[in-house]
Amino acid sequence: MIRKVFVILLLSAGLGILLYLKPWKEEQIQDPRIIDRLPTADFIGTMNPLELVKEISGLINYNKLQYRQFISYDFLLSQSRSLGINLQNPVYLFGFENGNWGCIIELNDDSKIENGLAQLKSLLKFQKKSTEGLSYFYFKEEKISIFHEKDYLLIYNGTNFSEVLNEIHRSKYGEVKSEWSSFLSEEKFKNESLVIYSNWKKFKQYGIEKAMFAHDNDSSNFKLKSYLKKISPFYLSIKKGPSIVKGKSIPGNFVNVHLNVDEFKKHPDDILYLELKKLSRKYGFPFEDFVKSWQGDVSFFEGGSKVATELYKETELDDEFNPVLVEKQRNVVVPVYSSLLTINNNFNRLYSKLKLKGFITEETDKIRFLISPPLTKRIQKNKLLLYSGGQPVIKNDNVNEVQWWHKGTKYKFQLQNIQGSEITGLLNFSVKKIAKQNFNVKR
Repeated sequence: MIRKVFVILLLSAGLGILLYLKPWKEEQIQDPRIIDRLPTADFIGTMNPLELVKEISGLINYNKLQYRQFISYDFLLSQSRSLGINLQNPVYLFGFENGNWGCIIELNDDSKIENGLAQLKSLLKFQKKSTEGLSYFYFKEEKISIFHEKDYLLIYNGTNFSEVLNEIHRSKYGEVKSEWSSFLSEEKFKNESLVIYSNWKKFKQYGIEKAMFAHDNDSSNFKLKSYLKKISPFYLSIKKGPSIVKGKSIPGNFVNVHLNVDEFKKHPDDILYLELKKLSRKYGFPFEDFVKSWQGDVSFFEGGSKVATELYKETELDDEFNPVLVEKQRNVVVPVYSSLLTINNNFNRLYSKLKLKGFITEETDKIRFLISPPLTKRIQKNKLLLYSGGQPVIKNDNVNEVQWWHKGTKYKFQLQNIQGSEITGLLNFSVKKIAKQNFNVKR
């Protein structure tokens, strides 16, 4: 009797467990989250549009951009709500080396975005297209494709849209792409409103594990914070060294580099060393001889102009009407160049190779480097000076920066720190000229 009761109880317990677990019931498949949908790309990033427009409001107002009322916090917030778009969460960005790019935006209400797209179609030449049963809007003139599902909006510019859409649409819950997982767990630039991340294969060619960039600005300049992490150490560090003093009243281009290169010279098998050597070989530049003779400092300034005397030869007829070459002088306006290089005892070998390969040509007491005007050459202790104007004034500092003008816009990059395998820097450029060329700026 006791055995029967025990068997009944055991069967009852088993049945209870079976009813509770319901193993015959189909497992419910969860819809992928937005982070699961984010596609593989060469460059990825996040943007907080509402915070970004707050940060750039001073820049926009200072440059008096027309339609700036449409680039404001209140306008974006009201429009996003009317369209069912959630701009309080990040917008996810992605791009490819061929220039194609896109973004994924979270939706609160997909019915509102459908109405918004219908209005947009009536204003612009959008076509309704489909791929693999998925309908989307396409603006042929700009190669812009727009697609949405219930919780996200995809905007894409470029070709290969079907491939990108297929990857995003067929995503599965919990399968976040590895590069997005790495990026979203990063502490670097965590609180910035616009961040770009990349582990692009072409960076890896130079031994760069990843690169990150974040937005910053003041009232007149756009700034890009930069961060590089190398697979191995850079074998470089910032030091103090000689720089050419540039004239404050003369706008020009300049380069100042002050690096301790002793460790770098000891690692000719480093991937960065090898790639720079490979790149130099394409132009016939003797990279290894340069590294051996270089002490880590380069300073260059180009700005202004001066009148210089140039020697030239001309064919004339002598008294007997025979053609003869006559050496003459003439005044020409030449750009002012000043450059400095710290060197060691290996420099003579480098100089000989540069002459042999045609990088340097000698003219009486002057030399030319490639297409430069005639330059005076001076060697003072461990410093090589080349200049077309007066002898430059030298000062010591540890500022590593490059400034270059391009189409009326000044670009400036400052190397801020090198520590082990990490480098940080800042790119800075004025938006005045760019805004004038690309936007209707009121003055």
